[in-house]
Amino acid sequence: MIGRYVRNEKGNTLLVIIGLLVGAIFISFIFFDFFTTYANKRVSQTSADAAVLAAANEIKEAYDEKLKSEIEIRMDRLREVANEFVQEKIDEITDENTEEDEEGNPVPPPSLTAREIDAIWEWVLDKMQIPSELRKAVRYPHEEVDANVALRYFFKNVWYKAWFSREVKEINEVACEAIERSEPRWMDAAKYFAVKNGAEDDVEIIFKGKEFKVMARVKKSASFITVKDQSFGAGEQDVYAEAEASIKTPKGIDIKCK
Repeated sequence: MIGRYVRNEKGNTLLVIIGLLVGAIFISFIFFDFFTTYANKRVSQTSADAAVLAAANEIKEAYDEKLKSEIEIRMDRLREVANEFVQEKIDEITDENTEEDEEGNPVPPPSLTAREIDAIWEWVLDKMQIPSELRKAVRYPHEEVDANVALRYFFKNVWYKAWFSREVKEINEVACEAIERSEPRWMDAAKYFAVKNGAEDDVEIIFKGKEFKVMARVKKSASFITVKDQSFGAGEQDVYAEAEASIKTPKGIDIKCK
């Protein structure tokens, strides 16, 4: 009788099955926690990427607006100086050709021809080292200005920088001032897109002026099944992610800020 009960393994098999089932559930919880951590990391990374892209775009728009305004101001001043040079040359030619009548009164010289005026303008534009792409815009205010060529001229041309040295700022100073003043704008944009993509409101945005980049650091708090939230210390459940983005600069122009 006793031997028959000993050989009966039905109860033992049930215990094994229950043990395996409990183990499988526990392992599934562990996998779920790993998946939760991975998902939070992915969300954090997406949020960081969105934040830096938004900030970089807003920074570019901010300094673009300032440079556009700067180009308009400097083009107006350039036209003014060019017209002064042209008038001086016309007056010089006119004085050289002044004649007197029989009574000694000055006779007005004949008006210069269109070809002669064109030649004077070419001489002035050569003297001012105006690029060919800007010459029409300098002479005729209604002509469209090539912004990229204008920037290179205003901020790199030796003649221009020497002639207008008391009136102009370097491109780095102009752009960096615009970026600094617009900081609330690009900070808000970065935080908005970080939170919109799942990150918490505690977003860190850093503008790296010397590299002309922007960096974002975001976090998202994770919750686990296998470990109670109370078991974690402050910040131990936070999943962080970082991202960097270069800020576009005009072609042929390097911008660096302190």
